[in-house]
Amino acid sequence: MGLFDMSSGGNMGYANVKNTKNFSLDDLFQKLSGVTVSFGTPVMGDIKGTPAILYKKVSDQFDVFARIDKDKVIMGKMGTDGVGGGKVALNMGLDMFLGHKDKGTSDADRAVDELLEVIKKLENGEEVTGSSASQAANTSTGSAIEFFMKQKAISIKPKFDIFDINETPVYHVEGDLSRLNFSIQKNGTEVLKLKKKLVAIMPEYTIFQGGSEAAKIKKKLKFSKPELNGTVNGKELKIVGDILGFDFDIQVGGTTIGHIDVARTVWSDCYRISIREESMEAFVVALAIICDNVVDKDND
Repeated sequence: MGLFDMSSGGNMGYANVKNTKNFSLDDLFQKLSGVTVSFGTPVMGDIKGTPAILYKKVSDQFDVFARIDKDKVIMGKMGTDGVGGGKVALNMGLDMFLGHKDKGTSDADRAVDELLEVIKKLENGEEVTGSSASQAANTSTGSAIEFFMKQKAISIKPKFDIFDINETPVYHVEGDLSRLNFSIQKNGTEVLKLKKKLVAIMPEYTIFQGGSEAAKIKKKLKFSKPELNGTVNGKELKIVGDILGFDFDIQVGGTTIGHIDVARTVWSDCYRISIREESMEAFVVALAIICDNVVDKDND
C-alpha cells in the first residue's frame, strides 16, 4: 500500500478505488441506486461541470459524491447547496483548532467510508443490497445505544462515570492510585477489569471478564498517529478512523460494534460512545477508555 493510498478510507472525507470493472458513471449509478445506505439515495449531477453521482444533504453542510476519473472511482465530500467553500474551509480550520470534528463533518466523512465499502464490493463482483451501516443495530431496539464520557477521564482522577443522554450514570469506573488498574462496574457489579502494562515505551492493555483474559490491545509506534491492534474474545480488533481526532469505528472480527466521536452535550464536551452490538456493550466502553488514555498520552 502506498503512502497516499486512499482505498482503505479512514474517516478522511476522501477515498478512491481502482475501477477494475470499467464501470461508466451510468453503470455505477444504476448499481448504487439498488443499494441501501444510511445517508440517502443517489442522483445524477455534476461538480463544476464534471458529471458525478451525488448524495445530497448528507449533513447540514455536506454532499457526498462519486465520479469516474480515468481508472479510478473517486469519492469525497463537498459543500452542499447554499454552503460556500469559505464556510466549509472555516469549519475545517475550527475542527483542526479544537482537535476534533463537528457532527456534520464526522457524518459526511463516515458516509464517504460507507460508500467506499459498497463500491469496493461492487468492484469485487459482489451482489450488494445494503451497506453494513444501513443494517439495524444488534440491540433490543434496533438502534445504537449511546453513552457519554467526559474527556480525559483516566488522567483526571481514578474514579468517574459513563452517562446516558440524561446524564444518568450507567457505568462506574474506579481505578487505583497508579492509574494502571480499573474496575468497570454496572449496577454495582464489576463487569470488566482493565489493566494497563508498560511494555518498553508502548502501553499494553488487557481486559479481564470474570477473572479470565478476554481482550488484549497494544499501541503500535507510529510517527504520524497512534495505532491500536489486538484481539477481543479471540477475534481481531481494529480501530478504523481518526484516533487523535476521536472519530473512529471499533471493529471486532470485521464487524463494526461501535463508533466513538465527540458530542457537545448540554453539560460539556464529551466522547459519545455509540454501541451497535449490545452483547459487546461493556467492551466498547472499555475500548473508549483505552483510546482516551492513548490520545491523552500522545498529547502530553
